[in-house]
Amino acid sequence: MGAGPRDPRDPRQPSQLLPLVFEQLDTSRKITVLEAGRLRPETLTFFSQFRCRIHVLDLYGELEAGHLHRDNSGKTLQRQFQELFAFEPGTQLDLCLLWDLPHYLEEKLLRAFSAALWPWLQPHTKAHIFGVHSAATQLLNREYGIVSTDTLSVRPRETPQLKHSPHPNSFLNEWLTCFANSRGVLLADGKIESIMHAKL
Repeated sequence: MGAGPRDPRDPRQPSQLLPLVFEQLDTSRKITVLEAGRLRPETLTFFSQFRCRIHVLDLYGELEAGHLHRDNSGKTLQRQFQELFAFEPGTQLDLCLLWDLPHYLEEKLLRAFSAALWPWLQPHTKAHIFGVHSAATQLLNREYGIVSTDTLSVRPRETPQLKHSPHPNSFLNEWLTCFANSRGVLLADGKIESIMHAKL
């Protein structure tokens, strides 16, 4: 069943799936989170209740700066992602907040991203992703954060819209090779809020 319509003036959006993620996280120990976009203040405030380390990469900014050029070879792109994922040895990610980033990465970029991220995953790693119901779904220029275990923040991005191509879930499941879909909820705007698990 899809979520109901949301007031576009309200920067908050309910989440049916985040509660499931945090139910499965062992918050009695230190958790490690990857934030693929800008770190919103509300996200930082939310995670401050846990023993937590957040790795912030802002891959949207890397794309905007032209550092991840689509004309590069797959091996070059994988090496560039590996340089970005220069975590401390032994790092294991518990949660990857990917938001709608995959739709800004074409197949070659997504496969390179997946190959570079794979060594930092563990069997219980989860990813939060916005999929789309169809390639015709409109992808708005938004950035996201976490307000609470069942509430996201959604705001207009301050930078121009990047080149993108909405990928139906069947494409994401094929190209985002380090994750497999666990559960999805259709939203009123045609996006699918999805939780994925590491494919190890």
